[in-house]
Amino acid sequence: MIGEAASTGELEFLTSAGRASGALGYAADVFAAIAGADRYETRSFAAGAPPLRDCADADREWAALLRDMQLRDERLPALVVQSRGARAMFLAFGRHVGPISVIRLEVHGGRGFRPAQIAATRRFIDEHDAAITHWLADDGALPEWRRTSAPVTFVIDGQLRAVLAEEEAAEDSPLRALYRPRNGRTPALLAGTLGALIEELESTPRGEAVTRALPFASVRVARLAGGAAPFFLVAVEPARRRSTVLRAIAHYGLSRREGEVLSEALRGSSSTEIGATLSISSSTATFHLKQLLRKTNSRNRTELTARVLGWEEGS
Repeated sequence: MIGEAASTGELEFLTSAGRASGALGYAADVFAAIAGADRYETRSFAAGAPPLRDCADADREWAALLRDMQLRDERLPALVVQSRGARAMFLAFGRHVGPISVIRLEVHGGRGFRPAQIAATRRFIDEHDAAITHWLADDGALPEWRRTSAPVTFVIDGQLRAVLAEEEAAEDSPLRALYRPRNGRTPALLAGTLGALIEELESTPRGEAVTRALPFASVRVARLAGGAAPFFLVAVEPARRRSTVLRAIAHYGLSRREGEVLSEALRGSSSTEIGATLSISSSTATFHLKQLLRKTNSRNRTELTARVLGWEEGS
């Protein structure tokens, strides 16, 4: 699918009627807004990278990209920026053997993506790689995010115009910046959700709030008391940055190889897949997984994941 964006340089992002739908389309919207893209295309390959000889012309560039990534043994998710002018950015999620989903972002003209835009996109992937991969390439279920301690809050009127908003913070993550109003405008990615929540409030007892879970955030809306015109308090809790593997290595005293195995385990890879990725046998991968369970005092992989991803909250 293809989407066109009208970018104002302030994280405003509107797509045409031909936008991609579902999880991949929503993710493309988010990445395009963070990267400042003018246009995006998406592709999904259930069986992995298709052979070049079997590709239609429209898929040949995508297949060549995936083949080159696989030949370089590049881990997924991955971000690849075309070297000539940096006008295109590819984001690949999943596994080379499938399923795999790819987003291509483009900017018009000769300006290309700025280093800061590339860095912000890479940072967002690094913060949420496991959850996004699972969402896009596996079962399509919405990621479950932990609540953040500092939501983005602002006040809007009945026409979704932001009438009061907090100032930007220098340490804002790409996701927090994406959901923050600018110049009195509600973020485009929230407009539909906020409109639906305001309608829902009309049939909700006075004084109560309504909430909606989005793939990358939780949104809560409450009507403010008093005043002739209606005003609404919005609180957006973006997905929290998970603790990194490096922090887990330091906290639990893991070896470098155990850290690599942990990184693959957090992506949901099996022992066989971990072995193939790290060029070790599946039995060796299983041994390292058992060591990880012992060092983190976990009974199974589910508990291991919970301990590693939740450690940052208790620190």
